[in-house]
Amino acid sequence: MSTWLDTPTYAAQFNSSEDFNGSVPRPDDFPEIAEESRSYWIREHRIDLDHTQVDTHLPTNVDVVIIGSGITGAVAALRISEKKPELRTALVEARGICTGATGRNGGFIARPECYHLVKTAKIIGTEDAIKLRKFGNINRDMMLDCIEKLGLSEDVDLRLNGNINVFETQEEKDNALEDIKFAKENGFEPEGYYLDPEATTKKFGLDAELCRYGSALLERAGTFYPRKFVHNLLLTALERMPNLTIHPYTPVEAVRKVETPDVQYEIRTPRGTITSKAVFHATNAYAGNICPPLKGSNGVFGAKAHLLALSPNTPGNRDKQLKYGFGYADFWHYLHQRPAHGSFLYGLADAEILNDYDDSITLPTDHPVRAKMAEMLERNFPDWFENLDLSKDVTHDWTGIQGLTMTGASIVGRPSIESPGEFASVGHNGEGMGRCFASGTVASDAMLAYLDGSEYSPPDWFPHCYRRNI
Repeated sequence: MSTWLDTPTYAAQFNSSEDFNGSVPRPDDFPEIAEESRSYWIREHRIDLDHTQVDTHLPTNVDVVIIGSGITGAVAALRISEKKPELRTALVEARGICTGATGRNGGFIARPECYHLVKTAKIIGTEDAIKLRKFGNINRDMMLDCIEKLGLSEDVDLRLNGNINVFETQEEKDNALEDIKFAKENGFEPEGYYLDPEATTKKFGLDAELCRYGSALLERAGTFYPRKFVHNLLLTALERMPNLTIHPYTPVEAVRKVETPDVQYEIRTPRGTITSKAVFHATNAYAGNICPPLKGSNGVFGAKAHLLALSPNTPGNRDKQLKYGFGYADFWHYLHQRPAHGSFLYGLADAEILNDYDDSITLPTDHPVRAKMAEMLERNFPDWFENLDLSKDVTHDWTGIQGLTMTGASIVGRPSIESPGEFASVGHNGEGMGRCFASGTVASDAMLAYLDGSEYSPPDWFPHCYRRNI
């Protein structure tokens, strides 16, 4: 089902699956100081847990160790707090809280869902392909339900104004219409729908030439502040769980299964060793560093992505607000404007680099991708941008590490059947906000069933191609 292998950006960097059997670093190999980060999300929202929890005593024995503090790790903590709040749980993070991919992504909630459906069905079968495309909306609804239950809409800057994908070519449009048709023929009525060029231009006020092939629109979608979301999930879990401890700046050096009457694990850190009954891997692209089954061509590997935050620079921009999330060319370009006439956050996947895990380094100022991004903004968003000077109008300039898999499927479940108490939710292929919440919930439920000694089967809606040893 992989589509990333077909793109020119990745194909030019890829020789064979052997390319991905090399060493995997730890996140703390690339230090992150939240206050100095280039990331918009990290710099603009401080997480006080970095300071209030940094000296928390590291327990020596717990029920669960969660490794990673992005959205997946936070969902695991939240799920435990909902179902088994009495469990002794330690969440450890190599750097500051939520300074990895979740603190560096685009902030989108779902996208028009039928993309690549026909192609995917030919590879994995129609039934699972449709589950894949339904899954994004299930993940969205689970996130939105959580936000509503916890009363977080304002706290996480939730904006449900819709996400569109404007087609770049006639072929992309034709494929999208064929995908929608195929979905309906197979009993799936997608929420996302096609808008013709005139309707796209009129509804969104975009340039007619840009919209000449029309677009796909998902109305129940939009953007939010992912780092604020993680912060609130962790605060909620701490309130509910008397035996939850959070440990920033505590990298895991090794995880070792200990053969005892009951399977135990030793999690070694520079601050000491924790013994636990179960381990939850939530470090995405870096997971192979401490979990060998998640390394290599059957595991997850890194791809460095690049984003910019730019201040609108036209005289009248204070009177205008981009009210929707915008994607172009199969969402290869993705951007939105922060509330109250704020910065535009813009990523272009042409910049992505395989097997690069160093998120401390961004693109050179003269990189052609940056010029392409500037030209895109000036041409298609003239109400906000003209004569861009990327040395002046860029307010934040950052990279983040995505976790990719050879198949394009996430890895959710047990990395290895030989290690029954290790669980993971990793490898979301640049679609973390569209996969992490539901995938993290499924992996957490599988882990809790293991701790209870009960059988577990994923929900019927969960794609078979994501399941690993569950």
